[in-house]
Amino acid sequence: MKTQLILTPLALLLSSLFSHSPYGQEMRDNQAESSKTDRIEVIYKRSNVMSEITESAEKLVAMPGTNGDPLQAAFALPGVVAAGGAMGSPSVRGSSPEDNVFEIDFMPAGYIFHDFGQSIFNRHLVQDFQLYSAGYGTSYSAATGAVFDVSLRNPKHQDIQTTIDLSLFNSGIFVEGQVSENSAFYFSARKSMLPLFFKKGEELEDDDGELSGLTVNDPPDDNDYQGKWVWDINNNNVLSLSFTGAQDSAAINLNERADISLKIPEYQGDAEFIQKFNSQSIIWDHYAKNLHIKSGIGFLNDSEQLQIGKNLANPSGLFIDTQKKQISYKSRINYQFNQAHHFIVDAAYYDVTAEYAYDIFQQICTEIDPDCETGLGERVSDVNSIDISNQFVGITDVWTLSENWQTELGVQWQHNNYSKETFVLPRLALNYFVSDTSTISVKYGKYNRLQDVDYILPKLGNPALKSQTATHTTLGFEQHLADEWSWSIETYYKKMADLPLALDDGQVDADLLYSNDVEGRAYGVDLLINKNRSDRWYGWLSISYAKSERTDLREQQTIDYYADTPLVVNMVLNYQFTDNWNLGFNFTARSGQPYTPIIGVRENPKADGYFLPIYGQPYSERFDLAHRLDVRAERKSTLWGYDATWVFEVMNIYAQDNASYIDLDYKNVHSTEDLLIVEETDDFEMRPSIGLSITF
Repeated sequence: MKTQLILTPLALLLSSLFSHSPYGQEMRDNQAESSKTDRIEVIYKRSNVMSEITESAEKLVAMPGTNGDPLQAAFALPGVVAAGGAMGSPSVRGSSPEDNVFEIDFMPAGYIFHDFGQSIFNRHLVQDFQLYSAGYGTSYSAATGAVFDVSLRNPKHQDIQTTIDLSLFNSGIFVEGQVSENSAFYFSARKSMLPLFFKKGEELEDDDGELSGLTVNDPPDDNDYQGKWVWDINNNNVLSLSFTGAQDSAAINLNERADISLKIPEYQGDAEFIQKFNSQSIIWDHYAKNLHIKSGIGFLNDSEQLQIGKNLANPSGLFIDTQKKQISYKSRINYQFNQAHHFIVDAAYYDVTAEYAYDIFQQICTEIDPDCETGLGERVSDVNSIDISNQFVGITDVWTLSENWQTELGVQWQHNNYSKETFVLPRLALNYFVSDTSTISVKYGKYNRLQDVDYILPKLGNPALKSQTATHTTLGFEQHLADEWSWSIETYYKKMADLPLALDDGQVDADLLYSNDVEGRAYGVDLLINKNRSDRWYGWLSISYAKSERTDLREQQTIDYYADTPLVVNMVLNYQFTDNWNLGFNFTARSGQPYTPIIGVRENPKADGYFLPIYGQPYSERFDLAHRLDVRAERKSTLWGYDATWVFEVMNIYAQDNASYIDLDYKNVHSTEDLLIVEETDDFEMRPSIGLSITF
């Protein structure tokens, strides 16, 4: 359960913990597959071509403010914002974070971002990272937003080496080497250093130095691991075995002084959150003169448990326990008729069973409702097991008609077992090569995804809700200039339909709980000016202008989406000062997040002596401009005779406070006349970091 059932209490838990703590471009997939087939024919070992990271991934690893995390660097790419604040999940071009899909090495991922900031990947592993923002082809399904496609590199055929990474925020070990003449492996394991910043049993202080009411039961923690073994069977066949896993956890006690307890008294007591997944896959690649076949099977176990409000009066507390098991069968065939024409077929069956057990207060609300946290209904409990399997077949024909024109015509058939819906979705692209260095591109596609389980689970939602749909249209221009310079500009328009609407008691069909009566639209333009590495430096400047709205069709009311961010500017620069010293900075500025104003105070109908906010027009106000500067220095050296790299980073170097949240000052509200509001920030103060990586 990824939205109201989990995220509302989880957001309260995590935001409370961190607010009081010291821790406080796109390349078409089909074209990539074709070019890969062309160039690997001259490689002795097929796997070697994927053992080095791409220049694009290398630039993301070295980006300041990310602690060497290439996926965190995605927030500096055009059209990407953190929904709801700096710790939010990625919202891409006005879509919901829940509209995105994540793949790792051809297979679905459990999740790719830890709840406490970093992605789940060791920086040594990411070979390439592609963000498909809109108008992507038939190789991807069950997404109406963006696709994050992560390719982990293949192991190197070398003597076994071990790399130890240490920093203020995590530590890890990476082992890699050759097993036999035709096989190699690597293994990575990392653990967060966050527990070092907290003392078990300690009651944290708030910003004013007073006790906050939050006591640490178990410090926030996360860990992850990845492994891969690759066997070059012969010149035409490669077999890969991979495994990946991650876990996040935290536990606190909320006493009567905690803001959450004053806001929602039912949450007073112990709270604990654990999220984890484990996945394994086997992939077979077959290469022939004009043919590439990629087939695999993957196993994924994903679970989330949240318990809150456990106390003497309520020994079991409120809880949500979700377990998901998925087996993925997936294949891609890329056949090249000639240099100008190739044909791609994708097919996949995702066998997914999900089990849900819960004892919670009913919350009938969606992303467009500002009072999800406080709009608690009756207490409900149940155990459900549902089949949310889906399958798709995608066909794409890529044809270079002449020196100036290339077409990409595709169609995808997709079926959702739970909703019993079948879709036929066109995906089209047209490229006009103005010259050898300039291209005009047009993309169009229709997409769908199953509703979030919160909205369709029996008892909590409406199982008859239709799937969400979206239509993407883009128009872009790209030009490569001399001295490794390039620039691109792309406009986009997204139309979203059949989004969920929470029904209140005034609706004649309120017993359905939800209906498909919300539409959305997002439009904008992304500009990217890029300088690849030459003359000892590289960098990029991205400017995005965007608008994202949602419309309640019953009330004919249109509001800004909660992740609407009209203007985003990112500037990244990296300079190789000497052979051993590398310097860089990353500056980000963006429009302030929209928020819902609090216009009054009301009594809590469920608890005498407690008070709740009265909200105004949803997301009708906006915080001030947010901005931040991160700097990074890297020095290569030796330590005890081994190769070593020191990394010095300062994030938010001028300690800018960027507001992202308002609420009542619950500690000082004693009547409905006390309209006292506090403003919370989503960024930490200036945060220095030092890291060491040593290889032996």
